Amino acid sequence: MSYSSALHLVRGVKSRLTHSGVEAEALFEQAGLNEGDGLACDALTLSDKLSHLWELVVEHSGDPLIGLKVSTPHRLGWLGVMGHIMLLSPTVQCTIERCHGHSRVGILLPGMHRVVPRQRYDFVWCVLLRTLRCASGRDDAVPVVVEYAFPEPANAAFFENTFGCPVHFNRPHNVMEFSDSDMVAALPNGGMPQADGGKQLLAQLAEAHPPAFTARVQEILASLLPKGPPHRDTVADLLAMSERTLQRRLAEEGTSFSSVVDDTRRALARQSLEAGDLSLKMLSFQLGFSEPSAFYRACKRWFGMTPSDLANHGEKHGMV
Repeated sequence: MSYSSALHLVRGVKSRLTHSGVEAEALFEQAGLNEGDGLACDALTLSDKLSHLWELVVEHSGDPLIGLKVSTPHRLGWLGVMGHIMLLSPTVQCTIERCHGHSRVGILLPGMHRVVPRQRYDFVWCVLLRTLRCASGRDDAVPVVVEYAFPEPANAAFFENTFGCPVHFNRPHNVMEFSDSDMVAALPNGGMPQADGGKQLLAQLAEAHPPAFTARVQEILASLLPKGPPHRDTVADLLAMSERTLQRRLAEEGTSFSSVVDDTRRALARQSLEAGDLSLKMLSFQLGFSEPSAFYRACKRWFGMTPSDLANHGEKHGMV
């Protein structure tokens, strides 16, 4: 997994947990998911860390339904991007089968040393359903059935209330089944993938509706960065809203102001370094850094390489 994908995955989950009142920062640190060396690991190790995180979240909250509650399946725009990250990253294996007008999406969360807790599946199922609702523009879209390869919990009725369909436990696989009509409505080209096209389907769902508000903030930031480090109050004023509203809208799309600034700088840096049309010193100021050394450190954090290495080697060294 690239550092960028892992970073966005961790930030997205952290945002949802924090928004739900969980003291996420300390739990992420305890699980070894700190932004930096904690994410520089292979997919199975990262998956184990995510499993450990959900164990800690359940222990800390005392709520075995926390995975459903922090990402209840109501439509929100940020899930186009988050659905892509959550479902297509190497920490998730997905399949799709077509049968009698239905599409059965199977999910396997692999692990190396840790048993994957059910709450991770709860969270991913909610992300998938929210992605479908976002892509189709229908808040009433529900699965035909959800199946868990876990024992039936004491509060099984909560699952049916959450998903709006029958939920079965003790099944061979973890599956969410949809009618093909709901799938077709969600896909931008109105077509269905082949039987082995699970990743293609989920990628299409993810790309159907980008997070509109975050995109607006990124456009503003791109215009402000050449003038220096952007400030939250300036962006809020340009959007004719309070800073609190700005923070809330970004949180609803699974991100934060500082994260959007960082992501915008990273994207612009990659484009400029690939094009090679600016000196590194000039580029650092165009991205709003106070000094080139700050840009140097950011590139090492974003790409694991120096700006000079990136400029010299481009896509060959994994900038995308």
